Amino acid sequence: MSVAARGIKNTFRNKTRGGAVILVLAIVVGLTLSMLVANEAVASRLATVRAELDTTITAMPAFSQNAEEMGYLSAEQLERVRALDHVAGAEGIAQGMLELPKSEEDQAGGPKVMLGAPNGAKGTTNLESAVDGSKMGAPEGMKFPITVTGTDGNLTSRGVPLSVVDGRALEAADERGAIVSDQVAEKNGLAVGDTFTAFEETFTVVGIATTGEYDDVGVVMTAATLMDLGELDGYNNIVVEVDDVAALPAVGDALGELLGDTVEIRTESQSALEATQGLESVDRITWLGFLICLLCAAVIVFFTLALTVRERRKEVGVLKAIGATSRGVVAQFGIEAVTLVLAATVLGLGVTMLTSNLIADVLVTTNTPAAEDTTGAMTGGGPGKVTRVMGPGGEEPQSAADLIGEVTAGLGWNTLALGVASALGIALLGSVVPAWLIARVRPAEVLRGE
Repeated sequence: MSVAARGIKNTFRNKTRGGAVILVLAIVVGLTLSMLVANEAVASRLATVRAELDTTITAMPAFSQNAEEMGYLSAEQLERVRALDHVAGAEGIAQGMLELPKSEEDQAGGPKVMLGAPNGAKGTTNLESAVDGSKMGAPEGMKFPITVTGTDGNLTSRGVPLSVVDGRALEAADERGAIVSDQVAEKNGLAVGDTFTAFEETFTVVGIATTGEYDDVGVVMTAATLMDLGELDGYNNIVVEVDDVAALPAVGDALGELLGDTVEIRTESQSALEATQGLESVDRITWLGFLICLLCAAVIVFFTLALTVRERRKEVGVLKAIGATSRGVVAQFGIEAVTLVLAATVLGLGVTMLTSNLIADVLVTTNTPAAEDTTGAMTGGGPGKVTRVMGPGGEEPQSAADLIGEVTAGLGWNTLALGVASALGIALLGSVVPAWLIARVRPAEVLRGE
């Protein structure tokens, strides 16, 4: 009988013990593969979240209800920000709002809405806002202003690049040129080349940009023009583009040190950063779990074979006495180990399919920050009441859980191949000491004791 056939046959010579060992190994190998599958699923989702991560940071004067207490950011500060490490670019942005002319009676009563920074520019326009107040729970009859943004980098008030679908981008020479959102253009029947009034000046539409459900574009003009007509002493905020996701916290700290305590540092990607940190923790946990389970499987194989060799010491001595080499006997026991592990791996695949998604879900859920309550971003008010709209139309920011989404663990061919390779590695690792014990068996000593 060949060495391979004898090894496979001997694996099941004691069916009760062999079956028990295979069952225990199947659970451990199954959990090992589950950890590996969960690790690959989390790593894939982590790469996706990082690729989608917004790497911008916004610096703005600390908020105050009293606009006179809020300062501005200067061109000198902008240049110092641009010189920081990992800063790919930085743009100064001025903000404000434009309203239809109101009578003194209208100005004295009725609910008001404030857009942009409290110390932003305020002016009149002949444009009507495209915001549908009924969708936002606003009081009936409330007239919404239009956001106006001053930028040198063609950005929205939130620091997002404009998507110009008609016309062209702004240029420094466009002192009385502006870009309007597609919603404002549709509401007011504007096309590229048409004119409108703002700050009692005539502006020409040079481009039309797309926007989302809530208009975060409004009207965009150069920063110099808005600061001049709106009588602003500087920028309302500075939008910083970071060159590496991992550098976001460091750049945020550097901005805080550079600009001082009177400036707030905010990132649109706070939830995403929390999400990546949670996924990184899960990635480390699943990889560590994979290594621990792999080691446990190797220990089980080791003790099983070590016990088998000691029990079959006489058999080993007889085999060597009749001409079997130590290498051949080691190969026989090695084949027994491989047979044990491969049989356990086949059964363990069922464990993997049942537990991999569960493990991934539990670990991701427990390592993901809970969503914060952001309701009430906008409320209506009575006469003279000021309503502050947070974000584009009061839109709630996404939580870390929303950004992560569902992490689905699937057993692919690459994972299966790595799992089989790991199983063979377990068998070889578990066979090392038994092989050493076999090599020490002396046929004469064994036969003398009989």
